[in-house]
This record gives sequence, structure tokens and C-alpha cells, in this order.
Amino acid sequence: MITHASCAHAAHQTEGTELLEALENGAVSLLARRTRLARGTRLELPGRQGSTLVLVSGRLSAETITSDGQEAFVADVEPGDVIGEAFAFDRCDTPLEVTVDETSEAWLFDAALFASAFERHPGFAKAVVRAMCRRQCRTLQRMSEVMTLPMADRLGAELLRLAACDPSGRSIERLPTHRRIASRIATQREAVTKELSRLERRGAILKERHGLRLVGPSWNA
Repeated sequence: MITHASCAHAAHQTEGTELLEALENGAVSLLARRTRLARGTRLELPGRQGSTLVLVSGRLSAETITSDGQEAFVADVEPGDVIGEAFAFDRCDTPLEVTVDETSEAWLFDAALFASAFERHPGFAKAVVRAMCRRQCRTLQRMSEVMTLPMADRLGAELLRLAACDPSGRSIERLPTHRRIASRIATQREAVTKELSRLERRGAILKERHGLRLVGPSWNA
């Protein structure tokens, strides 16, 4: 089973500090607005609050709408990540819907101001590119899973990613809906429900209030 941790609380949680440190530069921060986002809030990018977002703390997820009206998962957004940068650099006609999965703080930029900060502040630009590359690596990991793994293994990899947010690496405090999990692993909601039931019968997962716990040696690296 794939073990792939990707969370602000995982071992590599310091990777995103470069961009956050660059934003502490007064000249850059004057171009953005820092805001608190309540859990469950949904933001449209681009939208009234801005077009580009840099996450300071918490956790977000981004989706887009396909040509046939289906919601498609784009990326998890972790502290130090940037999302919506395409709206600042090019004409992009594919909006994003960002969901606040945990109470969060973020810097929000208008497209023109983000582009200006990128052009005028080399340290900020370098940090943005690094953040984009980190997110791209996670996207490539997911693409590889979709292309090469059966649905059950993709679900297992996703549960491990979600559990990486807990220090134990085994607990998911708040499990996304089966529909959202299905969007993340490119399958149908019914398939997720069926596989989770199978894992529960095997004793590989234990439901806990709004979340679940991964149980047994099958989840070990």
C-alpha cells in the first residue's frame, strides 16, 4: 500500500516557510490582505476577496467544475502553499472553488498586485515558484496513482494522506464526505462507500465520531 504523507503537521512541515517569510517583507505584505477564514467557508477564485491566495495556517482544498458540470479535485492547500496564481500570470477561464477544511489564515492578493509583487521582489518570486513546484509534485503523485493503482489502493493512499495530519499518522479527525473523497481519487461516491465498509468489516479502520482510525499492520510503510 502506498504511504504518502502530505500535511502541515507531517515531518516536512517547514517546507512552506520560505514563502511565508517572504510575505513578512513589508513591501510585499502591503500588496495583500491577511484574513481569517472560518471552517466550512467557500471562496471563489477569482472573486471579490481576491484572485490569488497564500495560506498561512490551517488547511484548504480546491476544486473546479468540468465542462459537464462535475466537481473535480485540484489540490490540497497547506501552509506556505499558493493557489490561484494562474489568474495573475495569464488569462485563465477556469475558476476555482476553495473550501476551508480547518479554520485558517491566508494572504489574499488581487491578480495585478500579485503579479507586481512577483516582478518587483525576487525573493518573493523565488518562494512562489518553489511553492508551485511543491504543489505540482503532489499533483503528479495523484496522477500516477490514478493511472496505475486500482481504486482500493488509491483510497488507501488518500486515507494515509489525511491521517498524516495527526501526529500518530493513524487518525483522521474529520473525514471528508464520501463524495469529496471520490473526487480526490477519481472514482464514484458509491465505490468509496463500499470500500470503506469493506475495510471496516476487516478491522482495518475504526470509525470515531466524525473521523476514523487506521488499524493494524496493513497501513505500515
